Amino acid sequence: MGLWLTEREFRQGGAESTGVTLNVAFLRDIKQDTPSLQTQSSVIRHSLEGGSITPRLTVDLLTQYRDDLETYFALEEFYGYFSNAAVTNPTISSQAAKLRAEHVELFLNLNQVIELAEQILYHECSTEITLQQVAQRFDALAISFDAHEQREMELMMRLCNEEIGGGG
Repeated sequence: MGLWLTEREFRQGGAESTGVTLNVAFLRDIKQDTPSLQTQSSVIRHSLEGGSITPRLTVDLLTQYRDDLETYFALEEFYGYFSNAAVTNPTISSQAAKLRAEHVELFLNLNQVIELAEQILYHECSTEITLQQVAQRFDALAISFDAHEQREMELMMRLCNEEIGGGG
């Protein structure tokens, strides 16, 4: 049995039985078509490390990154994952469900970083929040996002190996 289903097979073939899996072909295309997230992350990290960035530019860069990350995750959610797919490997299903759930956590963490930067910009700080703290929080987020992407790639490779009979 193949791991990928057409939309018609998914809707009409009783695929609503169990689990979550990846649509490797679409997920790979999404990842290949959106390398700008890595570039944006590097620009933000470098700008914040340099210390010469203004709070306004920080908020602008972070907000643009959030918008692009939201689009990226939406594409992955809609085209890269199958919910309720007929999955023959519960381990794969569990890992795919965890990875998909990480999207929300990563997005919420980014919103917290933006809120800190906005507090600086609009002088709403009850305590002294610095751009250095924003930089540290963003750096931690970027590391988490990179690790998430690596785990998705590893799961995609595992699915590919199982599909061609090279893994188990």
